[in-house]
Amino acid sequence: MNPQTGQIYARRRGGKAEVVRVTAVTAVADEWAEFQFLHGPERVLRAGSGRCKVKNFAAAGWEPTDERADYTHLDGATRYETFRVLDTKGDPILRCSAKRAAFYLRKGYARAIAPNVLQFLDPQTEDRLRELYLGGFTEFFMEVKNDRCVCCGATTDLTRHHVVPKRHKKNVPQPWRSCLSNVLFVCGACHRTYEDAPEPTVTASADWRVFVWAWRDHFRDVLKPRFLPNGWDIISVQNFAALEE
Repeated sequence: MNPQTGQIYARRRGGKAEVVRVTAVTAVADEWAEFQFLHGPERVLRAGSGRCKVKNFAAAGWEPTDERADYTHLDGATRYETFRVLDTKGDPILRCSAKRAAFYLRKGYARAIAPNVLQFLDPQTEDRLRELYLGGFTEFFMEVKNDRCVCCGATTDLTRHHVVPKRHKKNVPQPWRSCLSNVLFVCGACHRTYEDAPEPTVTASADWRVFVWAWRDHFRDVLKPRFLPNGWDIISVQNFAALEE
């Protein structure tokens, strides 16, 4: 894809999208696309303009977009497609990310039977899941979890919020750390409200569950989430003994 003078292009860079208008394409020593920033983080807006070699333009993530007065709908985390996964009998068992779906396919654990639908090929994986969750798959397993802010319901400028912050997650020992449903989608405005609130006065305790429940309750108290995925709780695994095996 060669950039065109006057065309608007956008790319995602972390939580804030960058949007530019190409102002010139030159061929001095090498072919360059020069552009003016229309939207993005403060640092690029302060810079005002930039340039990129034409041969690297598409690889840098720039894609054509429509011109409009506001581009905030492009901000936030990239929302990847999700996949429905059926058990070996053909019954829906869970919904997973594209990354997890690729893992199942690469390892030969599942096959694609329709667009965005996989089916396990042998019961080993589903049996392990049933063991960890005591055979009870709640509606949380089939929920689409990346389509709106769990607090206010906004569908744009979404960020991945860690209920137990990354810097504190190390206080949860393994294997228990792997049994947390720790990431929720929160819009930028709600996330800023959360960041402005004082952190809870909680320290790691002998019972790791007390620690993570304190952070869960803090999140609920500060943001009063109205759109949590059905069946969500910070601790997802039920059969702790199975994790120790």
